[in-house]
Amino acid sequence: MEAVDVATPMTYERYTGNWRGSMEGWLITTETMRMTMRGGMDKTLPGLEDFYMAGQWVEPGGGVPAVAMSARGVLGKICKRDKKPFVTRIP
Repeated sequence: MEAVDVATPMTYERYTGNWRGSMEGWLITTETMRMTMRGGMDKTLPGLEDFYMAGQWVEPGGGVPAVAMSARGVLGKICKRDKKPFVTRIP
């Protein structure tokens, strides 16, 4: 018996609800790049205390590097808010 599993954009849309089956976040354009240079979109929501968003849907581009950078940025904001040093190190 042979089986082939094929994922199409419709597969991604059906199982994840991603718009038009997109696999990554926003397309990098001059507009989204300018937004990134200004600090990106707000990572909080009004009325939700201590709620922060991180991930490919709040950063232009996509994939693991964008998600990691997004999380790092949120952690930096939390440390700044709590007046704690934001220290990174490579194990």
